[in-house]
Amino acid sequence: MPHAASCRYMARMKPPIRLTALKAGLLAAAALLPAAPAAAEPAVKVIYFTASWCSNCKVLTPRLDEAMAVFGPTEAELVRVDLTHMRGGELADRKAVMRAAEDTLLAHEARYLWDWYGGYTGLAAIIAADTGEPLACVMRVMTPDEIGARIAEGIYAAHTLPPGARKPQGPDCPAPTRTE
Repeated sequence: MPHAASCRYMARMKPPIRLTALKAGLLAAAALLPAAPAAAEPAVKVIYFTASWCSNCKVLTPRLDEAMAVFGPTEAELVRVDLTHMRGGELADRKAVMRAAEDTLLAHEARYLWDWYGGYTGLAAIIAADTGEPLACVMRVMTPDEIGARIAEGIYAAHTLPPGARKPQGPDCPAPTRTE
């Protein structure tokens, strides 16, 4: 079942993470959803702005990788937007990195994220794969269990709620830095 990993993830969480009964019930209900076809798109995509020089990324990357390890390909996909060469170097190289980042985001229905956060690193946005709708964000202050819980909530919301009503409980993403 596509949400078995979500429920397994929630079951292995350690204190001090305490999900409300509502959250726990929603995630358990997600396990009852019908299985998706093997070639199906994941329910959510985690769009991660990263760079080798980013100190926040050095903390977030292993935590995000650990959280993502329990989700199957029909549940969540990690999309890394590498901005390493946005600093220093030639202007043409920085522009090439920016174009590649925009192309990656466009391919995942998340081009708007570049307008909001382009050039910033150490942030991962969880979006609904079918519409590109933003669901939640994760940052370095979160534990792998907290990140996994946010992803699991996003999976549940993407499978059960209509577009526009898929907002999991908890903190929102930071306000867009640019809204041109």
